Amino acid sequence: MRATFADFTIDPPRFGNGTARYIRCHPDRDRLAIGAGGRVELDFALDFALDGGELPEQLTLTLIARVSPLGESLGWAPIDITVNGHAVISRFTVPGGARPREAAFAVPGEALVAGLNTLCVRGCAEARGLLWLYRISVEPSRICARMHLMAEERPTEAAVCAYRTEWRAPGSAEWRPAPRLLVHLDRGEGSLPVRLAWRGQDGAEASIGFQPAMTEFYGHRRAADGTLTEYRGVLEGRSPLRDSALEEVMHRFRTVEGGGSGGPGLRQELRLLIEDGGPPVERVIWGDPSGHSGTVSLLAAEPGPEAEVTDLVTKVRAHSEFAEVGEVAENLLHDSWHKWLGHGDRAWLEFTLRRPVAVGHYVLTSANDVPGRDPRDWTLRGSNDGEHWVDLDSRVEESFAHRHQPRGFTFAATTAYRHYRLEITRNAGEDQIQLSQVRLFTSAPQPKGFIGHYQRAGEAPTGYRGTSVSAAPEPGAVTGPPRTVEQWRSYLAEYSATILRVADADELTEVDDGQRAAGWLGFEGADEESILALEERLGTRLPPSYRAFLGASDGWLNISPFMWRMRPAKTVGWLREADPETWSVIRGGEGEDWDDTAFMDRALLVSEEGDAQHWLLDPADVSEDGEWAAYIWASWYPALGDRHASFAELVAEERTGFEDQLAHEVRMGRPGTAEDLVAEGRAQALRGEVRKAMATFEQAAVKGSGAGAYLGVILGAFLDISAAHHWIRTGILGDPRVLEAIGLEQLRAEAAPLYLRCAAEEWTGAPGGYLSALGDILPRLPDGVDGVVGAGGVAASGAATEGDDTAAWMARAAAFAPPVLPESRTFQQALDLARALADRGATDQSWAVIEAALPHWQCDSPHRIAPVVLLTDPAFREVVTPARARRVVTTPRGEFRE
Repeated sequence: MRATFADFTIDPPRFGNGTARYIRCHPDRDRLAIGAGGRVELDFALDFALDGGELPEQLTLTLIARVSPLGESLGWAPIDITVNGHAVISRFTVPGGARPREAAFAVPGEALVAGLNTLCVRGCAEARGLLWLYRISVEPSRICARMHLMAEERPTEAAVCAYRTEWRAPGSAEWRPAPRLLVHLDRGEGSLPVRLAWRGQDGAEASIGFQPAMTEFYGHRRAADGTLTEYRGVLEGRSPLRDSALEEVMHRFRTVEGGGSGGPGLRQELRLLIEDGGPPVERVIWGDPSGHSGTVSLLAAEPGPEAEVTDLVTKVRAHSEFAEVGEVAENLLHDSWHKWLGHGDRAWLEFTLRRPVAVGHYVLTSANDVPGRDPRDWTLRGSNDGEHWVDLDSRVEESFAHRHQPRGFTFAATTAYRHYRLEITRNAGEDQIQLSQVRLFTSAPQPKGFIGHYQRAGEAPTGYRGTSVSAAPEPGAVTGPPRTVEQWRSYLAEYSATILRVADADELTEVDDGQRAAGWLGFEGADEESILALEERLGTRLPPSYRAFLGASDGWLNISPFMWRMRPAKTVGWLREADPETWSVIRGGEGEDWDDTAFMDRALLVSEEGDAQHWLLDPADVSEDGEWAAYIWASWYPALGDRHASFAELVAEERTGFEDQLAHEVRMGRPGTAEDLVAEGRAQALRGEVRKAMATFEQAAVKGSGAGAYLGVILGAFLDISAAHHWIRTGILGDPRVLEAIGLEQLRAEAAPLYLRCAAEEWTGAPGGYLSALGDILPRLPDGVDGVVGAGGVAASGAATEGDDTAAWMARAAAFAPPVLPESRTFQQALDLARALADRGATDQSWAVIEAALPHWQCDSPHRIAPVVLLTDPAFREVVTPARARRVVTTPRGEFRE
């Protein structure tokens, strides 16, 4: 027979070789909810012709189900299962708990008939709670791999397996040591993989099979360069996640299985770690003992600026470098095409940081030519005194597929070090070694999610997708809807500010002057005593997110356009008691698809006044973390509204709808957002956190900030002055927002001379042809002096509108004397001394004076972040090299000096 199944994780449910009827039960998004007296009947066919002319001796019936919690109790929902009226099992109870359970039962041949058969799952009358049925299948016992209750979770499933590995070339008798392999794959279903295959970001691939309990594996591997080897490994040990730093590098995803045709499916969590000594994986395929299989392709992620600590490097040394051609170790810290080149086939690079940092991820970028100079084997080491070193990460047989290729490497970081040393023990064959860039990070980039499919034995594949869960969120960080009192206060304060900015006065009639002044549409939070009194009155503990909401604000005004007031703790109650009149109106009849009466009888009413709508929580629909499902009932809905997993998710959904509806007003109503980003970026810049500052200024510029655009360009000039004129021309000149925010005086003091220096050095066209882009930023000469009266007006594009005479522009440039911006007395004295030393040719002494004074540079202007005079004054042209320019902005300055 063909496998028969019903999959309720998909909306609408999917059936194989069968059809279903629902009696007093209903599909609920990703499951079938069966209450007391409810039942589902599944009709399936047995065909003699397909089964050798005989009825099967036995079939295996498998179901995946869970009992809904009831308040704080586990709930109880016994069921009877029959086939053609023959009892398969009576009063069977799925164990309560946080995850779905799988159970299998034998269906004897005497219960079966040729042709149409009927399977019935019925909820017993004494059930307290709902049975959530996810899948049910019927298949021949000879192909069913699991005929027992799902085993309890075994220790292996909550551990990372570490393997000692070897590989050998085809035809060779010699096995050579290979990098350690770490494996963890857990869908929360109590099943270990028996087959595993993966592909790395560099194109390397491996495929292996495990012995029972994953004690050994054997397979093959193809390296990024195409080299094929046999691959085997022996289990060295298992590291419990809770006790292991490997949790920090674990990929965790909230997953949805099914729903490929538009609806949601079974929601679980996938934990995934495959670390084979190469770059991060981008695709994984696996199979388990039951014949189920899955595949996921990870959505790539770049390391975020918040994790990068390269800017903390104050010194980089190498065993050797080609200083005469500028191919020095300092180039490794720059975002440029320059490189470091050293003698020999072995080398070391040492990085000293401003303070100890726990580096857990690093990126090496290949150089521009000669692949034979690429590093092949190396070890990264850490030290706090520069003398005693600890091995942190070792790699062998690595390769770079192409030039200027960045490759990332991750390891478990547990200790902060101030010195890091990359010891390269072998290169790819040449007598020199090179790299283009080295970047250091506290953590690896986390994939944003994945897409893929999952296929259960005997069934068709279904969609499988996931969203990343941060393994170690920052303290107090809100990674989803608010859950704690502090998160609610922050969330509601921001939401209040948005509503107060964009809502009409007649929509906020109940908001008093004090609330407007405070920017808070709520009240004082309920104290613990009040919340405990409410829980005692209800006879159950409140769900976490709603309990925390009351602690942040005891009631609320205008939580959505259609909900004007939420109840305080003293009036929250069961719908039937808190508002009996409404309860008598909205409770439904005895329908087959949905029993409104039972739901309304148990619903908790948390709202007080709205546009003919009520917010309700369901104590019979409780998630594994204690949240109650939340709904909106409104007289203008055709039925009960969409299910939300929690009160917090309902609020978040309503807020999103509100902001989407008023998207333009919300954006225009946040004038402080870009300014806040500029202030944050300036603080990051003054702390020496250059990459973070650049990212923040970019965000501010996207939001329309002229100051953000300007400061980002100025900061970038210190990192790569050779491209500064391009960024000034495209990002500053001709943008009226920049002129309005920064002012003409500062543009003439910083942007204009910086543009003139860089453009003159790089320009290949007619002499002075680049000058007209400056427009009136370059001061005009008196009429008649420059030969063109009124020359140099600038259009929005930055191009001259008239008087485009090159000689006239060159005359204006020759006469231009940039204004001098004021510096502090201490820093000005240092500048004067440094100029005098530079004039005498003492460039190193001049730089030493500047370097010593940099921490003391400060300026009260919110639009200055560094002494740009070091780049624009010709006296410092030979003093401030590209490496030293970078040092200027990576040095903490002013109030942030260390």
